[in-house]
Amino acid sequence: MTSAGGDSPEGLLDEQIDYYRAVAAEYENHALPFPGGSKLSEALDAFRPTGSVLELACGPGTWTTQLLQHAADVTAVDASPEMLAIASARVGQQERVRFVSADLFGWRPDRRYDVVFFGFWLSHVPAERFASFWSLVADCLQPDGRVFFVDDGYRTADELIEGERSSTI
Repeated sequence: MTSAGGDSPEGLLDEQIDYYRAVAAEYENHALPFPGGSKLSEALDAFRPTGSVLELACGPGTWTTQLLQHAADVTAVDASPEMLAIASARVGQQERVRFVSADLFGWRPDRRYDVVFFGFWLSHVPAERFASFWSLVADCLQPDGRVFFVDDGYRTADELIEGERSSTI
């Protein structure tokens, strides 16, 4: 299976953004809840993401409200304005949340955070961008900062961009 965006990482990333913008309104009907969600939620609570938290690829805000249970403030970044609107509606009028519309591969933080969190995002990072993504995460962290992420290893054939050996969905 070949990406409609071409073989370049940029084309693939553009295609991912277009996809999530298009499915934002119905995304939660198909993607959530997911198996093992309660265990992941418990693990996040045990981690206690305190202080200033950066949530990368926040999507519809599935994790944002849970992060707010521990965090002093949350900056939630996503490339889809439609997903950010859903996340904002879910969270409500929270002064402790800042939503940022940006492509994570071009975005740079305006400050450093105590915690960086991302859920089900790493599998979207093309192999060519893997090292630069982790550099971004490092640039976002305070010197003693922590990272918490969740993802899954199982994908159906139609989710894999380049066949069953694909590293990117």
